[in-house]
Amino acid sequence: MSYPPAVHVLRDLGFVAHDDHTRMPVTAGLCDAHGLRLGALATLVDVSGAGIALRSVAPDWIATADLHIHVIRPVAGGDVTIRCRPLRLGARSVVVDAVIHDDDGAVCATGRMAFARIPGSATRVAVDDDGTPRPTGPMMDGGRPILDPVVEMCGMIPVGPGQLRVDKTPYIENSFGTVNGGVLALAAEAAAVSAAGDGWARDLHIHYLEQIGEGPVGVTAEVIRDDVDSKLCAVRIEDRSTNRLVAIADVVTSARRPSH
Repeated sequence: MSYPPAVHVLRDLGFVAHDDHTRMPVTAGLCDAHGLRLGALATLVDVSGAGIALRSVAPDWIATADLHIHVIRPVAGGDVTIRCRPLRLGARSVVVDAVIHDDDGAVCATGRMAFARIPGSATRVAVDDDGTPRPTGPMMDGGRPILDPVVEMCGMIPVGPGQLRVDKTPYIENSFGTVNGGVLALAAEAAAVSAAGDGWARDLHIHYLEQIGEGPVGVTAEVIRDDVDSKLCAVRIEDRSTNRLVAIADVVTSARRPSH
């Protein structure tokens, strides 16, 4: 199959890939009152890091196991540019580092990903005639700019303070036919901000335990540390069809408005 499909969040995010970097436009729907959402950056990190990892392990494939992202300074417009480099290419895992710059060339975020190395037959994306998955990154053209809130575009429905429901739809599926890892990171961010009551998310660490089955996805965030100007939220992501835990995350929110 071709991935992503014609209508998909990864196409709408507007990634433009070059040999050594990828750009993403900062549109209104990717921002909250404080600037570009951490979850949108996490999706950029996940996709860009996966592209580097895939080129390094072909004809094998990869699945995101762990993702960290730290926002250094907010971005409210223009583009952001990410550059990734492999830190470790192992027989079972790949670790990739990422640095994100704004239009002024200032570092606005950093990220790090760990990928599990798996057989190429695990993915549903198009393969060459000999059955080998193509090692190039997914084609991301043909999308439409995200002007409405991205959490709504992805079907994230608030069901209570710190709680979200996300139905599995083709718009947010990954190449395995489950939910895209960046979308789960966005859901973790949104639930944490809801649990905190205000502010914006500045740091996220998400660990993927297994793939979503039928769904829907249930996301629950709880404030476990409340400091003067920040809160630490523990997030659980479950497949409601099986009640299995599929990911856990720690998200730090800040009550202090960032300076652009």
